[in-house]
Amino acid sequence: MSYTENWYRLDNAAKIIPSTAVGADTRVFRIACELKENVDPDVLQDALDSVMEEFPYMDCCLRRGVFWYYLDRLHERPLVEPENRPALSAIYIPGHKSHLFRVSYFQRRINLEMFHVLSDGTGGFTFLKHLLTEYIVLKYGLEREKYVDDTSSASDKERDAFKQYEKKLRTVQNPVKWVKKIFATSAYQLRGIKDENLELHLIEGTVPVAGMLEIAHNYGTTIGILSVSLFIESVIREMDLKERKKKIVFSVPVNLRQFFDSPTVRNFYAVMLIKYDPQMYDGSFRSIIDTVSRVFDENLKEERVLYEMSDYTSLENNLLIRLCPLFLKDIGVWRMSYMRGRGITSSISNLGKIDMPDEIGCHISKFAAFMACKTVFVCISTFEDKMVFGITSPFRKHMLALNFFRNLAKMGIQAEIAGNDYDAEEKDNADMSEMQDIGQGE
Repeated sequence: MSYTENWYRLDNAAKIIPSTAVGADTRVFRIACELKENVDPDVLQDALDSVMEEFPYMDCCLRRGVFWYYLDRLHERPLVEPENRPALSAIYIPGHKSHLFRVSYFQRRINLEMFHVLSDGTGGFTFLKHLLTEYIVLKYGLEREKYVDDTSSASDKERDAFKQYEKKLRTVQNPVKWVKKIFATSAYQLRGIKDENLELHLIEGTVPVAGMLEIAHNYGTTIGILSVSLFIESVIREMDLKERKKKIVFSVPVNLRQFFDSPTVRNFYAVMLIKYDPQMYDGSFRSIIDTVSRVFDENLKEERVLYEMSDYTSLENNLLIRLCPLFLKDIGVWRMSYMRGRGITSSISNLGKIDMPDEIGCHISKFAAFMACKTVFVCISTFEDKMVFGITSPFRKHMLALNFFRNLAKMGIQAEIAGNDYDAEEKDNADMSEMQDIGQGE
């Protein structure tokens, strides 16, 4: 597809997103970069203007068609703005022609928020890394050609990778069986009193990479598996004996670029489900690690990933579904999303290590990522010696996060805790205060 196109079909993963953006779950993700100096908004605007020429695909709004949503080119200049609204606020407003991302700043922070229709976390990071590089080059007078070296074209970045590799996915699945599988699945659900303003609560826990690596090596595993296992144990601590009859299920997005050669900034991921039976828990953390490791090994194989992806493409390519009017698709997709949510306890997305050239990275302190959600969503991002757990929750109390940071503290890992709970001293938010005390080693 040429970058001169004026409209784009939604990719396979994006098709279900507009119908499921309801209430606090705005389907918006945030990637934040903390610099070592305060942000210069004028330079940031110049950087954004320049980067938009490399990413014309980002200059789109979402429109309704007869059968599907689609992306329409705006040909408008996006403006950076001071952070003046709650994090992860809705970006897509039906009927409004506006960009599907926003760039804001506050003191030393640059925030990129994006509607998931446009891109996934990896694509969002690609865009933000280009923006940061351009900003630092302009701000500090660096030689641009040394740091802006991108071999992929604009058309490569905006290509629909699901379509590109569609032939590999035609291990045709039965869509009826897939729908039945969704409705038959049930999992333990996290509970709590939700924010009365439908605003999301963000917790940012920064830990040393070296400490996490040491613990992972002691258990003979990876940081990703260690993190999922720690969160599973944190859920178990909240369950009574009756509730332990239900399985704990974590949804883990898998970046498909590790299996297919694609520089796309559009959505290109599959979802892996990590299931753990709490009745197997004998008090030993090793019992969780071993189970999670086995599930990762079984699922992170190309043939298994292709099989899971084929479930979605079989639905998309079903003739009856394709001919169904959009308003009926909206109802059906929302219902399926609701039922699928009953089969998931929480979600964890490991965005991996973020690499920047030394002359650019020396101006950056850390990165953090967050995802809007109906329940609790954890994003992990790593830059140099800092690993950040970005935990998003619609609940007023944060017991899962509290248990997680307690577990880390017992293992000798002190976390630097920050959040957007301004009433953390009140009784309802005592867990936030306790997390901060844990982070200080008290």
